[in-house]
Amino acid sequence: AFSSSGQTIGDVEVTGRYQLNDGGVDKPYFVGSLRLKTRTGKDPFEVETLTSIQGLNDGVQTSLPTGSGFYGIQPAMTVLFPSDPAVFFGTISYLHSVPRSNVTRLQDGGTNNLGKIQPGGVMGFNFGMGLGLNDKSSFSIGYDHASVARTKQDGVSSPNSVRVQLGTMLLGYSYRLDSQRTLSVSLGAGLTRDAPDVTLTVRMPITF
Repeated sequence: AFSSSGQTIGDVEVTGRYQLNDGGVDKPYFVGSLRLKTRTGKDPFEVETLTSIQGLNDGVQTSLPTGSGFYGIQPAMTVLFPSDPAVFFGTISYLHSVPRSNVTRLQDGGTNNLGKIQPGGVMGFNFGMGLGLNDKSSFSIGYDHASVARTKQDGVSSPNSVRVQLGTMLLGYSYRLDSQRTLSVSLGAGLTRDAPDVTLTVRMPITF
């Protein structure tokens, strides 16, 4: 058996959103967004990978990375359609990762030069419905899908990389604590082979 863990700052992200129109009854709202992701977290190339363990194709990491190791930019477009008492929503997005040159991987036998690496682009979409239960709480159900393209090494697709499909069914609940704080809980169930079986997310957005 083998176990590992990691704990440090992750990749810091900044997102800006802008409402493009004035929607209303039977009129959709369009919201554009732009997300910028840094590489402040400890990336997969910085943690030691043991390749000498038998039965594992690519070895195991002695500690878990907290970042992807690449800068990324992700534009997105969201559509909100109010239909009292529900709100229907959908989003389409694309994540582009900036390639890195002279990438070296830390292994038990030293370092391994991987050359120029660029993760595959991620085409994503989601859709669902939110339902207001009362003036403080709401419930939502939706589906989220991401299609991750193959990683490129020195300009060509890596022979060991494959396109990955991540599909997740989402159930969410939100409760407004006061005028500035809202507690949100989301439960995700993986529907495709590569998606996590279960994810639980707890958030508390704060309005200033």
